[in-house]
This record gives sequence, structure tokens and C-alpha cells, in this order.
Amino acid sequence: MMTAKSYLNTAAKRGFLLLMLGGIFYLSDQPSLKVIPHLFPHQDKVLHTGMFFLLFISMIINRDLCRGFHPVPVLFASGVIYAVSDEIHQSFVPGRDCSAGDLIADIVGLTIGLFVYLYYCNVQLKKTESSYWDSS
Repeated sequence: MMTAKSYLNTAAKRGFLLLMLGGIFYLSDQPSLKVIPHLFPHQDKVLHTGMFFLLFISMIINRDLCRGFHPVPVLFASGVIYAVSDEIHQSFVPGRDCSAGDLIADIVGLTIGLFVYLYYCNVQLKKTESSYWDSS
């Protein structure tokens, strides 16, 4: 039986995922993103990478939605599909275009998120193993 705290935790996790998905869609639906000042060359690629890194983290936090499947490949593939659909969507927005560079930046963000998650899992595994051997 789920407690009120676990319902709240689940709602926060789902909310983070929906915020990332909706935020990416909203930003890609804007004809121009002139509100972000231009600070350095290829800044848009860094922003794409950061957004899709956060998207992958939000997907991993919600990995319980992948019941019956190994979540990591499913979530990574879902992220790539979302990135491709985002670029296709931008091709229909006036003032925007479909960019292979943006798609690559999106996939780099997903990949960084994947490696951060795998590193975290490795650290957790080492902690578990060391506590097992220390308690013997």
C-alpha cells in the first residue's frame, strides 16, 4: 500500500519528466529564442546537450514505467526518438529548421546522462560490495 509520501514522491518524479518533455516541446515550438543572450559560439548546441541530459535523468528517475523491459536501452532509444521527433517538429515551425547538429547535440546529452547513470550504478555497487565484505 502506497503512503501519502510515496504518492507525493511519485508525483514529483512524473512531474519532472513531464516538465522536461513539455519544456523541450515548448522551446522547439518558438519561432525564435532571442530571449537567451548569445554568450559564445555554438551556445545552442550546449543548451541542447544540457536539456537532453536532464531529459535522460528525468527518464531514469521514472524507470519504473518500463515494467517488463530493461529500462536503460528502452529509455535511451525513447530519448533518441524524442530528439528526432523534436527536430522534425522544428522543421514545421516558422523561423526554425531541422538540424543534424542539434540532433547530434541532443544525442550527446542523452549519452552523457547514460554514462552518469552507469557511473552512479557502479559507485552504488562498490558501496554494496564493500559493506558486504566489511560485515563478514
